[in-house]
Amino acid sequence: MHRELELVESMDKLTTFTRKFQKQLLSGDLKDYTLRQLYYIELINKNRGISISDLARILGVKKSTVSVAINQLIDLGIVEKTQSERDKRFYYLELTLKGEEIIEKHMQVHKNTIKKILEILNPEEVDNFIDIVNKVSTL
Repeated sequence: MHRELELVESMDKLTTFTRKFQKQLLSGDLKDYTLRQLYYIELINKNRGISISDLARILGVKKSTVSVAINQLIDLGIVEKTQSERDKRFYYLELTLKGEEIIEKHMQVHKNTIKKILEILNPEEVDNFIDIVNKVSTL
């Protein structure tokens, strides 16, 4: 039972760490954006030229849900939707210059957090942490 309690406490600490990281993301230059918006921007950055349908499939949500979020990002001048030359029914998503600036700031927060983690964990601990998080995330 003692081990289970330690595990619960460790998970609580990880949750607290995650919230702290999210709070950092939503401060400074990124304070005007929601976590959802930043996540969409990050996904579009990682999947250049992705469609709304593909984005919905990755997220496991309805296409209409993604369309609403993307239209907000378009209205904010962060994302642009471009019609395919080959298939006029297909539109792909790209970040605008403003979107590129946001992702750069977003990634800087990631880098700063990773730097702090690497200062306190040795390479073996980093490998173990990655393995554990990957294993637990499959539950």
